[in-house]
Amino acid sequence: MELFVTDLDGTLLNSHKEVSIKSIEILNKLIDDGVNFTVATARTPATVVDLLQDVNLKLPAVLMNGVLLYDIKEEKYINIKEIEKNTVDKVFDILNKFHKNAMVYGVRNDHLWVYHKEFEYSWEYNFYKERADRKQKTFLKVEDYKEFLKESKIINFIVFDKYEKIKGIYEELKKIDEIFVEYYEDIYESGCYFLEAYSAAASKANGIKLLSEYIEHDKLVCFGDNLNDIEMLKRASHSFAVENARDEVKEAANFVAPSYKEDGVLQVLKAVLSGELC
Repeated sequence: MELFVTDLDGTLLNSHKEVSIKSIEILNKLIDDGVNFTVATARTPATVVDLLQDVNLKLPAVLMNGVLLYDIKEEKYINIKEIEKNTVDKVFDILNKFHKNAMVYGVRNDHLWVYHKEFEYSWEYNFYKERADRKQKTFLKVEDYKEFLKESKIINFIVFDKYEKIKGIYEELKKIDEIFVEYYEDIYESGCYFLEAYSAAASKANGIKLLSEYIEHDKLVCFGDNLNDIEMLKRASHSFAVENARDEVKEAANFVAPSYKEDGVLQVLKAVLSGELC
């Protein structure tokens, strides 16, 4: 039995950052027919719930690069990989050294908050604006992070800046064993780099491993396009990098699928299930 897991941005989502009507129809038909399908993404519940509201997902989703295992239909947190408080302090020490604010994600009273200060770049504002116009209030501007952090499970830091500063912050943060740090250029904003730091126990691959408690499968089929998908693709029985994926991702995958603009994930799904592939 197969378990199909796909990334969202640059993979399943189209150029309008949405699941196309055609894709929704096909996915729901497959899921209703018993196909095991879910997503693994860097996105948070705040956007994924809306993006996938018309997809009848029956399995938990791997969100925030494996920081969360989340039931989208029930809007319920199943597993949370928290960053320990002393490690949070170390991260802030480094950010302060670079005179840099971050968007800090914390779960408080079973609700996800993003604590932030003034935005330095339009990139940050655009990121905020896209996510703030949602049903649930998520973003909270603060004067002092600390009063909120002590009441929250801190799970993620996001930093936006130009390459030079992001690279410098990355080199310092990667010395902290308790967190995993990565950075890459934003696929939607030219010249913008963003860095994420979260628990070293979290990854898309580890999140998928937790899924085995909810669904038995003997074949894992994964789709991705960016660096945070590589470990997941390597764990899969059959892995597909979409045509628009970075070269490193294509090298890690078994196959190259059509691009996200051509509904490549759906094309492969139908081919695998019909026996044409794998």
